[in-house]
Amino acid sequence: MVEERIREFLDKLKNIEPELVILFGSRARGDYLKSSDYDLIIVSKHFSNLDFRERIIKIYELLDDPTNLDVLCYTPEEFEEKRKEIGIVRKALEEGIILKF
Repeated sequence: MVEERIREFLDKLKNIEPELVILFGSRARGDYLKSSDYDLIIVSKHFSNLDFRERIIKIYELLDDPTNLDVLCYTPEEFEEKRKEIGIVRKALEEGIILKF
């Protein structure tokens, strides 16, 4: 069931040609509850001219049911900078699951 929901997310995200999608948090660790959200980092060049709020709106517009979804949206350049810092991106890379299309 979890895999089915993730596959649905990925199919919808194809429109923005993501370079990388990482599932992190409890869903990636396997210690989630039925009500746990899906934490995703999405990297796409399509975010280049959008502020962070507009990026999230764009993702939510692509999905039929964006409930239980928390996203962090980065351009490739932003992601490369963030991965060097101590923070959520580095943690997601260490503990998360890189999703394949």
